[in-house]
Amino acid sequence: MNTIEQFHAFAADFELCVHDDRWARLKKYFAPDATYVNLGGPDPKCHGRDAILAFFKSDVDNTDRKFDTRTLTATSDPVADGNRLFRRWRCTYTLAGAPDLVVTGESRYLFDDGLIKELEIELTGDTNQVLEQWMRDHGNKL
Repeated sequence: MNTIEQFHAFAADFELCVHDDRWARLKKYFAPDATYVNLGGPDPKCHGRDAILAFFKSDVDNTDRKFDTRTLTATSDPVADGNRLFRRWRCTYTLAGAPDLVVTGESRYLFDDGLIKELEIELTGDTNQVLEQWMRDHGNKL
């Protein structure tokens, strides 16, 4: 499987985990010593596959599941350069009685021997400010 195929398989399985909460299915995609970081964002830096999967579960439980809907859309095709992959995305959250929260970002992956070794997320544009303002104005509805 090439890097783009591996990424598509991971992304599809991630979405399944959001729905059924079976995060262990993602173990096969991460190196045991993988790292996750949200550059400039509030997420903690995670070291190790198990810590990353625990964070994903916690993040989905504490954010995504509190909204009525979550729609993740790719805004660019994944671009691979050797063992690195880059993709832009938009996630729209809906909640009754509040305007949609739209979060945009970039994901960067480093693969090593077919496994994700590093995953960096970076929110783009004014997303951090939009997110903070939305939480101040509507976070009490979550």
